[in-house]
Amino acid sequence: MSSSDLKTTSGDIERILDTVKGLGRHGQVVDIRETLRHAVGPNRPLVMLCPHADDGAITAACLLHEYAVRRGLPVIEVLVFAGERNVAAPWLNDQKKISVREAEFRLECSVLGAEAVCWNLDAYRAPGYIPSQADIAKVVEWFVKRRPGALILPPSTDAHAAHRVTRALGAIGLVGANLADTLVMTGWTPWGPLPETNAYFSYDGEAERTKEWAIHCHASQVLLTDYTQFCSHLGRAYAALAREWAEGHSLAGRAHRTDDRFVGVEMYQIETFDPDRCDSPRCDPIQVALGMLGGQIPRGTIGPEAGDQGDSRRAVADPARNLSTSSATPL
Repeated sequence: MSSSDLKTTSGDIERILDTVKGLGRHGQVVDIRETLRHAVGPNRPLVMLCPHADDGAITAACLLHEYAVRRGLPVIEVLVFAGERNVAAPWLNDQKKISVREAEFRLECSVLGAEAVCWNLDAYRAPGYIPSQADIAKVVEWFVKRRPGALILPPSTDAHAAHRVTRALGAIGLVGANLADTLVMTGWTPWGPLPETNAYFSYDGEAERTKEWAIHCHASQVLLTDYTQFCSHLGRAYAALAREWAEGHSLAGRAHRTDDRFVGVEMYQIETFDPDRCDSPRCDPIQVALGMLGGQIPRGTIGPEAGDQGDSRRAVADPARNLSTSSATPL
C-alpha cells in the first residue's frame, strides 16, 4: 500500500477503530451475589419474568433456589404467557393444555421455593405478542404493588418474539412504577446469547440436581427437548470459563483460586444505561427504560424526533414501540 493510498483510507480506518475504543477490559465478570446483596430484601423481591412456563428453570433455577430457600428471601416467578402451543398432546383441548403448562409452572416454583404468579396476558393471542392497553395496565399495577428489587429478563437479542415482548413489558413495568433503583439483569436463554456477559452465579452439585428437578417439572416440554442435559453441559462449560474470567490472567500462575466446589455457572448481564445503545431505531427497550428512569431520556416522547410529544400513557409504552410484528412466529 502506497502512502497516497494510506492517506485516502485513514479516515475510514479511524472510523472503524472508533467502534472498539473504550470497551473496557476483556472477560471481567463479577459474582452476581455481590450485586444482589444491595438489591434484594424482605420488601424488595427477586423477580423473574418468564415468557413461557419452563424459562425460569432453564435460565435461572440455581439462582432463584439459592435466594428463595437457602437465604429465605422473597423470590417471584411470573408466567407472562400461558397457552396451549407446543404441547404435544392431541387428546387434550386447548384449555386443558393451558392448565397443564400452568400446573407444570406452579410445580417448578414449589421446587425452587418461589412464589408463582400467572399474568395470562391478552398478548398471547395478538400478532407478534404486542400487548393490549389492559395488559399494560396490569403489568404496571403489578410492578407498583410488588416493587421488584431485582428483575431478570430475557436477552434483547433473543430470536423469540414472546421473549422480546417480555423484555419490553419489564421495561414498561419499571417506567410505569418509577423503579429507578431496581437492579435489572438479563438471563441467558438457549434462544439468544448475552451481548455483554458481566456476571456469573456459580452452583454446586446439589443445586445442579435441583435445577434438573425443576426442568423435569415440565414434562410436556422435556418430551420434545432434553433441556436437562443441555443446561448441565452448558453450565459446566461456563464454569470452566468463569474461573478464568473471574481470576484474570497471570504469567506466574493463578494469583488466587475461586471455590473449586462449584460444578456449574449461570451467566447474567447486569444492565446499565449506555447512550450509544439508544441510537438505533430498534433500541433495546431496557435501555430506553433505564434512560427514562435516570433522566437521560425525556419522559413523554414517543419517538427519536425532537419535539415529538405524547401523553403519559403513550410515554409508558415507549419501550415496546420498536418491537417488530412482521416476522413473529408464535410458539
